[in-house]
Parts: sequence; C-alpha cells; structure tokens
Amino acid sequence: MTLHDALNSGHANNLDALRAVAAIAVVVSHAWPLAEGPGTIEPLESLFGISLGGSAVLIFFFVSGLLISQSAARWTNNKSRFVQARIMRIWPGLAVALLVSAGLAIIFGSSAGPVEFVLYVLRGLALVSIQHTLSGAWANVPYPGAVNGPLWTLFYEVVCYICCASIIWARHWSMALRIAGGIAALLAIFIALQVPSLAYRLHVLAPLAFAFALGHIAWRYQKYIFLGRLSWLSAAILFGVAAYIPIGAWTLTWPMALTVLLVGYTLPSVRMPMDLSYGMYIYGWPVAQTSISLLTGLSPFGLALVSVLATLPLAYLSWTLIERPALNWARRMRSKTN
Repeated sequence: MTLHDALNSGHANNLDALRAVAAIAVVVSHAWPLAEGPGTIEPLESLFGISLGGSAVLIFFFVSGLLISQSAARWTNNKSRFVQARIMRIWPGLAVALLVSAGLAIIFGSSAGPVEFVLYVLRGLALVSIQHTLSGAWANVPYPGAVNGPLWTLFYEVVCYICCASIIWARHWSMALRIAGGIAALLAIFIALQVPSLAYRLHVLAPLAFAFALGHIAWRYQKYIFLGRLSWLSAAILFGVAAYIPIGAWTLTWPMALTVLLVGYTLPSVRMPMDLSYGMYIYGWPVAQTSISLLTGLSPFGLALVSVLATLPLAYLSWTLIERPALNWARRMRSKTN
C-alpha cells in the first residue's frame, strides 16, 4: 500500500490519536524542568540529543506538514477559506487559554497589574513576541514566573503554514513570478541572518521547518511512499542511526516521520471522538505550575501524572466549548461559499 492509497481510501486513521499522544508527551516532558528547575535533562535527551517534548513537537510539525499541504491544495481556488480554517483552529482556543493562564498566575501570586495582564494576552495573540512570564507568578516553585512556555511554537507553526500554502499555490503562477518569489525569499533569509534576533528565530525554526517539510514532501510524493513490512524495518534502522549519532532533530525526524505514517495508516484505527491534543498542549504548563504549587515536593514522575490527569478536563472543555464550535462555524462558512 502506498501513502496515496491510504490518504484517498476514506478509511479512518490514527493521526488524531498520535497527536493526542504527542501532546501528552509534551506535558510529561515538561514535568522535569517544572519539578526540578530550568535546565533539567528531560527523558530521551541523553539518548537522541533531543527531549521527549522536543520529539513530540517534531511529530506535530510533521503531521501538520502532511495535512496542511493536503488542505492548501484542496482550497487552491478558495484561499480565504483555507486561511479562515487555520485562524479558527488556532486563535479561539489560544485566546481563552491565555486568559486562563494569566488568571491562574494571578491567583498564585502574580502582582501583574491590568496593563501587564492585557499586554500578556495581546502579545500571546500576536504570536510574534509572546510574553512567557508575569511578575511574581508562582514565585515559590522550581520554575518561577513562567506562565505558559509551550506557546512559543505556535508562531513557527503559522510561519510554516504560510510558506507551505505559498509553495503549493505558486504552481499556478507564471514562471517569472515564481523565480521572483524564490529570489525574494532567499534575500529575506540572507537579510534576516544579519540581524541577531532574526537569526536566532531562523535557528529555532530550522528543525521545526525540517519536520514540516518532510510532511509536505510525503504529501507531494505520496504515490512513491510504500507502507509495509520493509518500511517498519527501515524505521527501526533509522532509529538505531539516530541513537548512534545523537544530533537531535536532524537524525530523529526521519524515523519518527516514517513511524507516524506507519502507525497512522497501517495499524487498526483508534476512534477518537474528540481532538484533545491542542487543549492538552496549551493548558499543560499552567496546570503543572498550579499542581507543583499546591502539591510541593512532587517528583517529575508524580508531576507528570498529576499534570496529565488535571489537564484532560480543561482540554475537554476547550474542545467542546471553544475549538469544535469555531471549527463548525468555519465549515458552515465553507459550505455556504460552495
């Protein structure tokens, strides 16, 4: 079976389940620095050169690269609906999560006034310069001040969305326009590398964009990607190489990407009645900060367990009250347009 067969079979897949597992892995991974302080080595980092949470983020970006490519191609003739769907998927849930995170920070000691509170929310919504701390928040925990660390990846995800959609839609441009666009992109990267703050962002973006690009390549060459027993063996060999040469995302993303495709499309599907991955991701950190504040002395393993269990209800409420209604509204708008 090829990936093309899997994508067009109409059968259920395990991608939602994989994203849920990845979101839980992020929460579990963050339990180490939140329980023992910044700089604590997280699971898997000594083996692969990248933490469990970092690996999970790469899975998110790979799956996004695959699905966003598919979506952008589908909506080539109605680009506004593609943009609308992406906005509805990210910002409604994010807006509420920012308010809840800031509210919890104030309950647990933050001295932030109205201006700092509003700026925290607005900067979070803007994504470009997310504010990660509030004055005095959780002052007596091992990782004081930090309100919602994982939100930093959302900026880079949106950048990947824009680049991916632009590449797909550029197929309908004239050759001259495509060449001009490519030259402009190279010039923008060259100029950004001369500015330290922008060069840092490009450095952070690189492994994430690499995972996203692999997802796009998988979609682009889906007819040539075979999913069978030999692919499982290939994934195992690639994991061995990644452990032997632990340089993080650059070696680990390849076997993870192949494994995601195999688990997603060849194993019996696990029915997911709701998508809790985003809610787990955007609420896991403030819930963990609250948990370690209330239950002092928790070990990383204990904090991981408590955080996952305590975040699940918030993720459920986020999906039920915010995310699903926003997505349903976007679908209704697309239906009216069609």
